[in-house]
Amino acid sequence: MTTTTNPPPSIMQKSLFSLTWPIFIDTLMVFLINAADAWFLSQESDEAAAAVGAVLPIAGMCFSFFIALNAAGTAVAAQHLGKQYSAGQAGGNTVAHTFGALLILCAFAGVCISLLLLVFSAQFTALMGLTGSAATTASTYLHTLGFGTLILALRFGGSAMLQAHGKTQWNMVCTGLMTAVNIFFNYAFIYGAFGLPVLGVLGIALATCIAWGINLIATFTTLYFLRIQFTLPESLRTLNVNMRPILTIAIPSALEPLAWHISQLIIMSMIVSMGHVALATRVYAFNIIFIVIIFTSALSAGIQLKVAYLFGARQFITMHNTLKKGVWQGLLVVLFMTGSVYLFAAQLLGLFSQNTAVIALGTSILAVAVFTEVGRLLNMVVGFSVKVTGNAQFIATFGITAMWFIALPLTWLLGVHWGYGLLGIWLAMGVDECFRGGVATWYWYRKQHARVAHL
Repeated sequence: MTTTTNPPPSIMQKSLFSLTWPIFIDTLMVFLINAADAWFLSQESDEAAAAVGAVLPIAGMCFSFFIALNAAGTAVAAQHLGKQYSAGQAGGNTVAHTFGALLILCAFAGVCISLLLLVFSAQFTALMGLTGSAATTASTYLHTLGFGTLILALRFGGSAMLQAHGKTQWNMVCTGLMTAVNIFFNYAFIYGAFGLPVLGVLGIALATCIAWGINLIATFTTLYFLRIQFTLPESLRTLNVNMRPILTIAIPSALEPLAWHISQLIIMSMIVSMGHVALATRVYAFNIIFIVIIFTSALSAGIQLKVAYLFGARQFITMHNTLKKGVWQGLLVVLFMTGSVYLFAAQLLGLFSQNTAVIALGTSILAVAVFTEVGRLLNMVVGFSVKVTGNAQFIATFGITAMWFIALPLTWLLGVHWGYGLLGIWLAMGVDECFRGGVATWYWYRKQHARVAHL
C-alpha cells in the first residue's frame, strides 16, 4: 500500500503538551498493566511478586529492542515528513516505505526474542539466582510471555506509525483498551471468575499476552480508518535502503538500554543476595516511582517527535528552543511529582505490603528518588534528542561506558562494600543518571552551536 496525502503540518502546529499528554496517558496505562500484575501477584504472596520482579529486567532487556525500533522508526518518518512539509512536496512514498521496513524489522526482532524466551526462560531464572518455587514461578512467567512477543513487536511498529503522524491520542485509546483487557483477565485467572480456571502466575502472563493481541488489532484497525498506510519492500535492495536509516538510530539506541538492562541484572543479583525484604521493596518502590519515569518517557517521546520533525525541516533555532522549554517544564513537574510521592510514601507502599520493614526501607528509597529522577529526565530528554539528530553513536558509547565503569562500581561500593544496601544502590543510580544527563546536555549545546553557525 502507498499513501498519496500531503505531509501533515500537524506536528509543526501542535504544542508539546498536546503531543505529550496522550503519550503520558498511553505509557501510564502500560504501567498500570505492570502495577496490576504486581498487585495480583501480591495477592498470591510477596514471594511470587518478588520472584517475577527479579526477572522483569530480563523481559525489559528483551523488549528494549522493540522500543528502540519504535523510536527510530518514528524519528526517521518524522524527519521525512518535516523535509516534505518544509519543501512543500506532495506524496508520502518515502514515509510509507519507512513504515514497511519498520514492520519487517519488528517482526524479525519479535521472532528472535520469542524464541529466546521460550527456550531459555529457565536459564534466565537461574542467572538471577532464584531457586525452588521462586525459580519455577519466574520461569513460568517468562516462558508464557514468549508466546506473545511477536504480537508485542508488531504492536510497537504500528504505534510508531501513529506517533510519527502526530496521532498520539489514538495510541492512548488502543492502550486503554489493552489495559482494561489485561485487568479483566488478571482478575479472572487469579480468582477463577466467569468460569475461567485459576491459573496463578501463568494466568497473569497469559492475560498480558491476550491484552497485547487486542492492542495489535486495535492499532492496525485505527491505522486503516485513518488511512495511514505502508509499503512492504519489493526487494532486498529496497528493504536495505529503507531500513538503513532506521537501524542507524535503532542499533545504538538499543545497545544503550541493553547495556543498562544487563547492568540491572547484575544489580538485581546484588539485591537478591540482600534478602526478601530488599527484593520486595525494590519491586514495590519501583512500581510507585515509575509514574515519574512514565512522565519523563512521555516528555522525551513528545520532544523527540518535534525535534526530529524540526530537524528534518532544518529549523534548528526553533528545535533548540523547543527542547530547552521542555526540559525546564519537565524539571518542575518531576520535582513536584517526586516530592508528592515521598510525602505519601507510607500510604503508597501500604497498598502493596503491610511489612513495616518494607515500608521503612521503601520510604528512604523514595526520598533518594527525588535526586535520581531529575538526572533521569536530563538523560532521557536531552539524550533522545541528541540521538534523533544524527548523534546516536556518541550517546550510546558514552552511556555504556558510564554504566560499566561508573554506575556498577559505585553500586557495589555503596550497596555492598560499605553496607548501605538498597539505599546505596538507589543513590548510585542517581549519580549515574545525573552524570550522563549532564554530558548529554553539554554535547547538545556543542552540536547546536555548530548547526546554527552553518545556517
